[in-house]
Amino acid sequence: MKNKEYIISALHKLYRRDPWINELFNAAGVNMDKLSEYLDEIYGNNYFDTATENKLRRFEAEADIVYPKGSTILNRRSALRAKWVGSGKATLALLQSVADSWGNGLVTLSFEKGKIHVTFNSPVGVPDDLDGLENALGTVKPAHLAIYYTFLYYTWQRYKDGFTWQQVNEMTWNGVRNKEDLSHG
Repeated sequence: MKNKEYIISALHKLYRRDPWINELFNAAGVNMDKLSEYLDEIYGNNYFDTATENKLRRFEAEADIVYPKGSTILNRRSALRAKWVGSGKATLALLQSVADSWGNGLVTLSFEKGKIHVTFNSPVGVPDDLDGLENALGTVKPAHLAIYYTFLYYTWQRYKDGFTWQQVNEMTWNGVRNKEDLSHG
């Protein structure tokens, strides 16, 4: 409900249709609606995942992040969050929190044979901005540690036993994958 309607609904019913009252609240209601939108924007700018373009530029300038033109807001927000959580002693938990800044998948990190192992476990795939994730992890990790990546790929072998060719011909690859995920998950 807009502010004008809310204020008028709080008045006695005799005054609700008065033209003078309505005009008065038209002016006040429009200004209050703009104020409400502005306050929502200010509140949203307190967090990386809801920051507007202008606030994002300020955050990036403060964090000394330069992102290429044309990068999506989601990728920029992920890089900013990674930079924020990536300060401190380089532990596996810290590196995991940096990796968790990127959406689109379950990412697990482990330390194996003197190397950092990044595993993408999600059937959805890897983050859209894999280069940004690699850069963020490379910035946070100790320079002497190597890092390698393992990607999960779904192959036909995983799905062929659950379907007939007739069923498969009627579905897309995503349909096969989602139906399998529902039946085995």
